[in-house]
Amino acid sequence: MHGSSQEALSPAASRTGIGTNNCSHLEHHQRGITASAPQASAATRELFAGFAAGAANVTSGYPFDTVKVRLQSAPPGAYRGALDCAVKVVRYEGLRRGLFRGLSSPLVGGTLETGVNYLVYSRVLAMLASSAPSAVAGGGAGGAAGPGVTPLSHVAVAGAVAGVALSFILGPTELVKCRMQVARSSARYPGGPFQVLQEAVAAEGWVRGLTRGLGATLAREVPGNAVFFTAYEAARQALRQTSDLQGATTRRADLQGALAAILCGGAAGTLMWALVLPIDVAKTRLQTASPGSPWDVGLMQQWAMLWREGGLRSLYAGLTPTLVRAFPANACQWLAWEAIMRGLG
Repeated sequence: MHGSSQEALSPAASRTGIGTNNCSHLEHHQRGITASAPQASAATRELFAGFAAGAANVTSGYPFDTVKVRLQSAPPGAYRGALDCAVKVVRYEGLRRGLFRGLSSPLVGGTLETGVNYLVYSRVLAMLASSAPSAVAGGGAGGAAGPGVTPLSHVAVAGAVAGVALSFILGPTELVKCRMQVARSSARYPGGPFQVLQEAVAAEGWVRGLTRGLGATLAREVPGNAVFFTAYEAARQALRQTSDLQGATTRRADLQGALAAILCGGAAGTLMWALVLPIDVAKTRLQTASPGSPWDVGLMQQWAMLWREGGLRSLYAGLTPTLVRAFPANACQWLAWEAIMRGLG
């Protein structure tokens, strides 16, 4: 689901794609403000790279997400676990129509959401850098590790602000995704995502129908996005302190940069989902509930009902497929972002 530690490149590395360097995340954003290229050019690159990163995330992780949603929305005892759920879905519904049902909506939404997420995050980070340059020049402030290093407090604020923006995209797209994923047959929504939207609007009106679960989405994305970006940047800063690329070949620099993006991105995504999963479970129940049903209640009431139903087991329904999905999906996302940002110069 989910800005970058975009680093400066040597001329050799910039030609090949993913090289690494010890320049800080913040320097990229400062260059976006002071370089001769128009500001819109930097924003366009960030948006385009975010689109590609979102597509990589959604495509690589969608089957795991389908299993997660099925586990979260199923009545107690329907499945013995994630593997049992996946096997039954494939056996009775097929691979494409089972595990990949409803992919079009999150692919469009995830691509747009991730592009907006990275764009807003990068622009807010650049604004914070220009308004408080001493926090970077001096080092140590706001969690920064040293001179020229992005303060982690800036990263957290930028991530949280971006989380607000992306929630308004995620709300309706995840509403469609979740309802299509819990449908036991493709015959339920022969008209696809548009039918889901039409039924939601017909049942509850434009505002309520399209914003069902928006509050829970905001509750998940604002803190979750702050954790996601902060964890990634903190991990990249730690790796920079331990890596030595002086005299390294371009190929070695490329491989180390790719490995760093994979490890840090996967770890950041896994940490975020481990923390926000109870919110996500409640959001799924709310978005798949029929109007007026017992599950058509607010976030706190959802949690109370989940706790009575099965305690922590219910609050963390879908934990296994969520974490199994989180690492590769977010590793692919960050790898795509870093590579494309460097490729676009």
